[in-house]
Amino acid sequence: MSLKQTEEITIWAFKDGKKGHEKQIDALISELSLFKEIKVFEFNAWEKHDSNPDIIIGAGNSTHKHMLTAKAEHPTAKTIVLMKPSLRPTQWFDVAIVPDMDKYYFVKPSNVITTKGVLSKYSEEETIPGTGLIVIGGKSRHYHFRKKVLTQQIEWLLNDVYKDYQWKITTSPRSPNLDMPKHPGNTEFFSWKDTPEDWLSDQMKKSEITFLTPESVSVLYEGLSTKTNVYVFHHEHHTDDQYGSKRKTKVTRNIDKLKKQGHIGFIDSKRHMLSRSIKSADLIHPNHDVLLCEVKKVVKELLELP
Repeated sequence: MSLKQTEEITIWAFKDGKKGHEKQIDALISELSLFKEIKVFEFNAWEKHDSNPDIIIGAGNSTHKHMLTAKAEHPTAKTIVLMKPSLRPTQWFDVAIVPDMDKYYFVKPSNVITTKGVLSKYSEEETIPGTGLIVIGGKSRHYHFRKKVLTQQIEWLLNDVYKDYQWKITTSPRSPNLDMPKHPGNTEFFSWKDTPEDWLSDQMKKSEITFLTPESVSVLYEGLSTKTNVYVFHHEHHTDDQYGSKRKTKVTRNIDKLKKQGHIGFIDSKRHMLSRSIKSADLIHPNHDVLLCEVKKVVKELLELP
């Protein structure tokens, strides 16, 4: 029986503890609940359970073996993997929901649904004028994370460019220890450890502008799925050789594409030679209004599957 014909859908969701992965799963389940009665059971690993799933969902390589074990026990259930599997063939799953930054070098499998970025809940809530949010990530294989350079960019925003705005700064589990940037009394700081689960999502929906470090892909697409204007800080690319060639990854390519298309704004800064100090900075604004509702498109396609 197709999902469209099923009145109540039982979902087994395999989660790996990574917030970005779990948010994608939650976005898909939330959108499905608008169309169907659903029951959700969450797992960290395969285990016997007395329910019979209609859908088995997972995100992250560590969930895939558990999904496939569950499929073997319940062969009529549809396996839905979020993001491109790197350790197992995509065709081993019934459906793969894959961001457009993940490329297939030969033929894209017929079971792939391509999305603009990673899945996120969307919001049409109006933002509050004069409010800003800053989300600080951490080290990655995509960009250098230079605390002093980032702090200078933040202080430039708080004290000069947007000194009349009210700001909130928050961290993530990957963030290094940072001193509170100097500001004229317009800024509050929130550690990720001390905020409720949905705090960041709620603040992003309300903030007129959101600045984040560019490796924070899931947060970026969550922002693009609301009415906040998204900007990224200037982080330098890692280099791959002695000649200083910029490292190109799917994340850096995607950020460059979004900048070029005008979907996100960005700080373009230059450092003094052999120094960690910024000598100049420009702010480039987004020139396209973007409100992604990719999860709505995905659920529509899922409900049409035989």
